[in-house]
Amino acid sequence: MALPGCSISIGIDETTAYVRLAGRAAAESAPSFANALFQLQSEGVRQIVLELSEILLMDSAFSGTIAHLIQHSELCFVLHQAPSRILDTFADHGLLELVDHLEADGHYYSYSPPQTSEPCVLEAGTRKEILRCALDAHRTLMALKPENMAKFQAVEQYLAQAQAAGT
Repeated sequence: MALPGCSISIGIDETTAYVRLAGRAAAESAPSFANALFQLQSEGVRQIVLELSEILLMDSAFSGTIAHLIQHSELCFVLHQAPSRILDTFADHGLLELVDHLEADGHYYSYSPPQTSEPCVLEAGTRKEILRCALDAHRTLMALKPENMAKFQAVEQYLAQAQAAGT
């Protein structure tokens, strides 16, 4: 079953994947997103250009998943056309300095995405997969920036307890 709310399309040009996210990037789609990117890495992709112009919102589990991927993969991440609210979230979470940008001073650098891209179906993860991914994401965010401890400690505790209970 495809997840409502988040859509993704991927175009590959040698070692760069152009990943366009649209809609609501949230905890329920984070495990499938991470799996898709690890699959791209196994196929030789080394750089991910995240095109975010159509993102409506990105929750902390999803941004934390990106941070986790940066720290636990060999992928280099580049943001393209990220709305200011997403850039603000990345900055607030301590993630902005971990990614490169195709924009400077409000102007977009041109880049040449592949001529074709394919939709990628994000399958619904199990509750266990979503909890594990969200827990890893929040622990990663907490380690990135001291201020994140206060923001995410209660969430991390809840997720850890839910995971330990197997629910």
